[in-house]
Amino acid sequence: MAITPFRDVGPLVAPRGIAVVGASPRGNRGSRVLENLARFGYAGQVVVVNPGHAEVLGCPTVPTVRDLPDGIDLVVVAVAAERAVDVVRDAAERGIRGILVIGSGFGEGENGRERGAALAELVAKHDLVVCGPNCYGVLDVAGGTAAYSGRIVDPLEPGNVALVMQSGALTHAVTDSALGRGLGLSAIVTTGNEVSATVSDYVAWYAEDEITEVIGVFVEGLRDADRFAAACRLARERGKAVVVLAAGRSETGRRAAMAHTGAIAGAAAALDGLLASAGATRVDDLDEFRETLLLFSALAGRPAATAAGVGALSISGGACGLTADMADDLGVELPAFGPEAAHALLTGLPDFAVVNNPLDVTGAAAEDPALLAGALRAVADDPAVGVIVFAMNVGLAGPGQEEFYRGQARILAEAARTSAKPIVLAAMTGGALDPGIAEVTRAAGVPVLLGIRPALSALRSWLTWPARAGRPSTPRVPDQDWPSPAPVAAGAEALAALAAAGIPVAPFRLVTTPEEAAVAAAELGGPVVLKIESPDIAHKTEAGGVRLGVQPAAAAAEAEALLAAVARAEPDACVDGILVQAMVAGERVECLIGVTTDPQVGPCLSIAPGGVLAELLGPVASRPVPVSAAEAEELIDGTALGALLAGYRGAPVMDRQALVDAALSFSRLAAALPGLAAAEMNPVLVGERGAGVVAVDCLLIREDDAAGA
Repeated sequence: MAITPFRDVGPLVAPRGIAVVGASPRGNRGSRVLENLARFGYAGQVVVVNPGHAEVLGCPTVPTVRDLPDGIDLVVVAVAAERAVDVVRDAAERGIRGILVIGSGFGEGENGRERGAALAELVAKHDLVVCGPNCYGVLDVAGGTAAYSGRIVDPLEPGNVALVMQSGALTHAVTDSALGRGLGLSAIVTTGNEVSATVSDYVAWYAEDEITEVIGVFVEGLRDADRFAAACRLARERGKAVVVLAAGRSETGRRAAMAHTGAIAGAAAALDGLLASAGATRVDDLDEFRETLLLFSALAGRPAATAAGVGALSISGGACGLTADMADDLGVELPAFGPEAAHALLTGLPDFAVVNNPLDVTGAAAEDPALLAGALRAVADDPAVGVIVFAMNVGLAGPGQEEFYRGQARILAEAARTSAKPIVLAAMTGGALDPGIAEVTRAAGVPVLLGIRPALSALRSWLTWPARAGRPSTPRVPDQDWPSPAPVAAGAEALAALAAAGIPVAPFRLVTTPEEAAVAAAELGGPVVLKIESPDIAHKTEAGGVRLGVQPAAAAAEAEALLAAVARAEPDACVDGILVQAMVAGERVECLIGVTTDPQVGPCLSIAPGGVLAELLGPVASRPVPVSAAEAEELIDGTALGALLAGYRGAPVMDRQALVDAALSFSRLAAALPGLAAAEMNPVLVGERGAGVVAVDCLLIREDDAAGA
C-alpha cells in the first residue's frame, strides 16, 4: 500500500485568523482559548461567534459562522457535541478548512458514533483539516497560535521541543513536572480522536520547523503506522530526534495462535520494531519520557559523543553501587578508566579511595571541593568516556543542607565550561529541584535529570541515537495470489511457495497412499520424514502425524501406521495425503523465522532459535516487513542465535549469510500476501558456513482463518 502524503496542518498551526465559536464572558473552554491566545501574543485576527454579545474578552463578535470575515483559517468549535457538527458544516460551506473540535461525544464510548461518522463525512467532502475532537488543541509557541483549551503551565519556557500527544491531560505530567529545569517548548499539540490530522502529520510538520529540534510523541494507538514511520524518518533526515512513549501496545499475533511466532513475539515487539526501523527512540514511562526530552533538548546542536561510555561520579559509595546496578540493568556502558585517568585519580584522591566507574570521590570532597573538580577533569580526559554524569543524592536538600549541594552544582558548572564532553547532573531520586542549583547549572549548560533510572535511560538514548538511523522507506512489494484454496497453507503448498520465493526447501513429494509413499522414499533416496497433509491439523506431531528417519523399505508400513494414528487423534480432519520429505544431513542449527500481523503495524518478522528453544528463551524482537539485511542481522544478534551461529563452545561456524538471505526472501513473501495473519518457517536448518540453509516446514495463515482461531 502506497503511503498517503502528509496533511498540511498549516491552517491549525499557523492560521492567519481564528474564530472561536462558543466563547462566553462567563468563562468556558472557548473563553480559555481566547485567554491563551492573548497570553501568547497571537498577532492574527481573532473573532468570536456569539449572537448575544457585542464583544467577548475584548474580541469582536459576529452572530453566525456564515458572517465571519475573510482571512479566517481556523474555527475553534467550543460548543456541545450536539451542535458541533452543524458548526463544522457551516465553516466548511464558508470555505474554512481548519477546524478544532474541543469537546467529546463523537464515539469515544458507546454513544455519539453517528456524530463521529457525520464529522468524518464532512472532513472527506470538504477536505477539512481537523484537530480533535476530544482534545485541548494546538499551541505553537513561536507563532503565538494558542488555539488551546487546556491550562498551560506558567511560566512556559519557549524552546526546541514539540510535544505531540494523543492525550491532553498527560501534557501536564510532562510540562508541569519539568518546571524550572529548562524544558523549553516550541509546541504542544493534542490530537484527540484524530478524525483528520494524526500524530504523523504533526510530526512531519515539526520535522520541517526551524525552531524544533526534538519531537516528543505520546500515542495510545496508531491509525497510520506507515505514515508515522515515514514522518519519523523525515525528522531523522532533518537531524531531529523523535522520542516516543506508547500506551496500550497490542498483543502481537494474538489472532494468530496457530503459529509459534505469536508466542515468542513480545506484546510490544511490533511497535518497537516499527520505531527502530524508523530511527525513533522509544521510552517506557512518563519519567523517562520527560528526562529524555530534557536531555536531548539541552544537548541539541552538540556533536555526537566521541565514545559510548558513561563516566559516573558521586560522593556516596551507596549511590555508586546503585548507579552501577542500574546501568547494568539498562545496558549503559560504564568502562573501566584507562591508565592515564586512573593515575590522575589515584594522585588526586585520598589514599583510601578506590578507582572504579562509578567513582566514589569519597566524603572528603565535602571538605575539599577541589577533589571533585580534579576528578571531573580526569574522567573527562578518558577517551572511553563520552559523557560524564554526577549522581547527587537529592535535587532539593533539607534545611541547612542547601549550600552543600549548591556547591557541588557550582563545581559541575565550572567543569562544564572547559569540558568538550557533556556533563550531566542526575539526582538519585525524583522530586523538586533547588532553584539555586537550577540557576547555576542552566547558565553553564549542565542538564539536570531527576531519578537515576530515567536519567541513565535518557543517557543511553542520547548516546545511541546517532547510530539509530533507521532504514530508508522500502519500495512496495507487488501482491501475489494466496498459494492455497484454503485460508491455511501448509505442507506441499507452503513449501512450493517458499521455493518460488527463492528459499531452499528440503526435497519432497506429496502422495496419497502408503504404496506411493514407499516409491517416493525410494526416489528421494535415503531416510525420509513422513508428515500428514491436512488443512485441519496445524500441529502434526501432537496428532501422531509425523514419522522421522524412515527408510524406503519401511515407508509403506510407517505411512499406514501414521494414517491410523491421525484417524484416532483427529477423526474429523480432512486428510489430503502424506508429505514425504528428504531428511537433511550434516551439522545444523535449528531456527525459526516467523511473521505475525499486528493490528497497528502490520506484518512483522522475527528470527529466533528453533525447536524447543523458541519459546524457552522468551520474547524476541521484530521488524516490519520487508526487512533490510541490517535489520535481519540485528534480529539474529538479539537472541542467543547469533552466538550459536558463530560456533558456540567449539561448534562449527554456521552459514549466517544464508540465513539472512532466507529471512529477506521470506519477508518479501510475507509482504506480498494480502490478508496475511501469520507465517512461519520452522524449522529452518542452517548448515556450516558455505552449506546454506534448508527450510523443512512452513505455515501460512490468512486473516479470515486467524480471526476465528
